[in-house]
Amino acid sequence: MSNQPAKKKRELPIPYQEYLLRIMFASFYPAIKMGIDLHYPLDTIKDMMTLALWREAKKKHNTINLISLIFGKSTRTLKSLSARYNRGHFFEETESNLCRQIENLLLASPMTEEELSLRLPQYNEFDSTALAIAMLLKSKRIKELRMPDGQLKYTVIESHHNLYSSENWETRIDALNEHLEAITQTVHCRFLKEKDDPLASARTFTFNAKEEDIHAFQNELLEFIRTRYRELEQKATEAENTQKSSSLVKTFSLYVGMAPQADVQPPAEGIFKNED
Repeated sequence: MSNQPAKKKRELPIPYQEYLLRIMFASFYPAIKMGIDLHYPLDTIKDMMTLALWREAKKKHNTINLISLIFGKSTRTLKSLSARYNRGHFFEETESNLCRQIENLLLASPMTEEELSLRLPQYNEFDSTALAIAMLLKSKRIKELRMPDGQLKYTVIESHHNLYSSENWETRIDALNEHLEAITQTVHCRFLKEKDDPLASARTFTFNAKEEDIHAFQNELLEFIRTRYRELEQKATEAENTQKSSSLVKTFSLYVGMAPQADVQPPAEGIFKNED
């Protein structure tokens, strides 16, 4: 028996088209993760993706004929999509699956499982209401409420429903778009250029810390960034004014994000069990 170390298996490069699709597939993660966490049905997620594609295509291309070629759809189909987009109210026309319907009912008032069942469509193949309630409890979208008469009712966790009514919701979504645009440009520079752009970088650090220490750390980090980028802007302005520097001045986007890691829990017993 040979004592020679086993040769490391050589990894073969994947086809370029597969490489591109894998990058796009990975980039879907934030939207898909939220869609699953918020219990949106597949048709709603597809509608949102279609709207996003149409919006970006309109920004980049001038004519519907060109967009038709890129989408692989007829101009008639795209004109229908354009009319739907231009009418507005796109975000008000989404379908609701059972979990979303339960949340909407509980926004009006707490209800028992029986009360919910009477107001929801029936699915004969399984106890759909109980399954949906279990999923919503597990994802902490609703909570149990024991009434004085002993009845068990369910109610929504209001913290999930009060952000949309905030006066500055449009500003927050604009900020989210700006953040994601910077991330997208980083992905493009690191993965889709002929050579990696050394001026584009991304790092993720995962560590343990006390909550009170994180608040101070965030303030220190942001203050450092503000101070340094202002110094860099001042140097760039001086170089442009004096025209002594041979270095090209560019505009950069730096994004900073920090969040506690989600607790990954196994499915509640029996929820995803296949029944014979």
